[in-house]
Amino acid sequence: MSAAAASAQDVRQIAPDMFAPMYGDPNAPAHKLPPPPPPPPPPDPPKPAPPAPVADQPPPPPPPAVVAPSRGRPYGACEPGARDWAPCLGSAAVLADRSVEDAEHAALAAIGRKPGVNPVVADGAARGLRAAGDAWRMLRDRECADLPLVEAGLTGSMYERRLVCRIRRDIDRAETLRDRYGDGGEAQ
Repeated sequence: MSAAAASAQDVRQIAPDMFAPMYGDPNAPAHKLPPPPPPPPPPDPPKPAPPAPVADQPPPPPPPAVVAPSRGRPYGACEPGARDWAPCLGSAAVLADRSVEDAEHAALAAIGRKPGVNPVVADGAARGLRAAGDAWRMLRDRECADLPLVEAGLTGSMYERRLVCRIRRDIDRAETLRDRYGDGGEAQ
């Protein structure tokens, strides 16, 4: 080894393990090799034998009946104070919304079947009913978002009060649509 090479090995390096060598520099020390790769994962354990056949179990009980909210059952199938009261009330609100949509569809279908109503008038009435439904939803949503704290007869958390408000308004709207625009009666 020459004297220059020996003196190059004596050069002090700061953290040589953290910096890669500069291969163009003849005074650079040799770079460390990368660590060996990790060992391969162990093979999967053998699968257990399938369980022995079990005697037939009775089928699970049927889900509870779907009860849409109405005047007689304002909360549908929900029972106040039950452990699942709030989630059940949320489901009842969805059912109440669906009953309003069903009543709207029935009213729109009944408009075209009314005797003595020509298609132009029926089309205008259908557009008016759709616009009224949209405006009613905006009013219901605003009223049930802002006023449940001061509405008489509502108790519970703010979420529960809003859902009960919405259900009550939906019941009223569905009944109004059926009474005023359904097949059974004429507008009064």
